[in-house]
Amino acid sequence: MNSFSLVLMSVFIVATGLPATADSLPHDGALTDTDIHYVGRWDKSDSSVYHSYWSGAYLRTAFTGTSVSIKLAAGTSLAVIIDGEPERDFAGAAGTVALNDVPLSAKKVHTVQVGGDGQNPELEFQGLVLDPGAVTKPTANKPIVEFIGDSITAFNHNYAWQTAEALDVDHTQIAFSGRALTTGFGCADDKVGLDTQYFMLKSFQNFHHLDNPQIPWNFSYQPRVVVVNLGQNDQCGNEPAATMTTSMVNFVQHVRGMLPKAQIAVMRPFGGPFEAAIKQAVDTLNAQGDKHVVYVDTTGWLKNPDDFRDGVHPNEIGSAKAAARLAPILKPYLK
Repeated sequence: MNSFSLVLMSVFIVATGLPATADSLPHDGALTDTDIHYVGRWDKSDSSVYHSYWSGAYLRTAFTGTSVSIKLAAGTSLAVIIDGEPERDFAGAAGTVALNDVPLSAKKVHTVQVGGDGQNPELEFQGLVLDPGAVTKPTANKPIVEFIGDSITAFNHNYAWQTAEALDVDHTQIAFSGRALTTGFGCADDKVGLDTQYFMLKSFQNFHHLDNPQIPWNFSYQPRVVVVNLGQNDQCGNEPAATMTTSMVNFVQHVRGMLPKAQIAVMRPFGGPFEAAIKQAVDTLNAQGDKHVVYVDTTGWLKNPDDFRDGVHPNEIGSAKAAARLAPILKPYLK
């Protein structure tokens, strides 16, 4: 197409209001760059800054050039992976932050993934900065596996992260320390459970400035698989087993209403609390006709003291063991 034709096309688009074609869109790392995959719960209501919530939110894209930086509206701690390297952490990142520590090859297309480093850090993202003349490139769409849990599930490189990496899927972690499934129980003072907060945009660390009423999550993405690992903290407050069964049934039914096509896997907590009650909940859901809910029996997965940091939270060894058992169970549901 010659330059005169391109000018005519541009005039036609402006005059008619028709959307630009994919090839005519900018690939410059801006918020609306269609090459950027936003994984997890992102608030895009402000056109100048996209805000991530919950620990499992990140963005990823491919790009050309020898460097990449991120623009942040507020300070945070970042977890960065470039070209599949081991994760590098940036504490106290603010403003425009260079993400590569050495110049990258100008002869290849690179990949970058950026998220918060741990449970609490959130991203107030204002775009990527590339070299002059460099562009973003599309990357493959991947199915999403969403993990729902407490501190065992919330942090980077735990069993959830390692399971998803082994399956080569995108992953989200809607999880928070000390939280129970059932509101009224748990180790946090306010006793708000995932049965309430899972369905909200913002996570628990925002309680001091939460909207009133809270903003419901819009379920703008649909995970292929949802993994529920809750019950460990329901022991705080001595939740009755019957309450756990009812709560798990109600919770999964609510999740099903939002995610009608997802396969839901409900895990026995690694420590074993409420295992019979949770298994009964899955049996009840199956009997009610939901055949796409399965119980994952983790008995014996982690049985050595060396598998845990403190008797409850799996360490790197324990996380790897759990991921090696969980990934083959989830794999058939991703086809």
